[in-house]
Amino acid sequence: MAAAFAAAWARPDLPTEVWWQRVAPHCEEGFARALRTVDPAQVPARRVTGRPAATRAPKGGAAVYEVPTDAGTLTVTLAAVNGRWVVTGNDFVRAVQ
Repeated sequence: MAAAFAAAWARPDLPTEVWWQRVAPHCEEGFARALRTVDPAQVPARRVTGRPAATRAPKGGAAVYEVPTDAGTLTVTLAAVNGRWVVTGNDFVRAVQ
């Protein structure tokens, strides 16, 4: 789930509605609504460059993964909701250049 969300998120080239339609299916409903305010042109990453690494392994219905991108590290927070893993939040730290 973290990889799919990251791949959809790292697309600043897409029109806003198309970008949202690609990230929303991976998200918890409330977080998907919050992402409606995002301008994808402001997303700093253009592509995922590696596999997600768990910084908090899936346990107790929650997990956190770091996903490397061409511009830094995307942190993806997941929760088990109604029998499936969904994204409940994200953060981004730019790579030091």
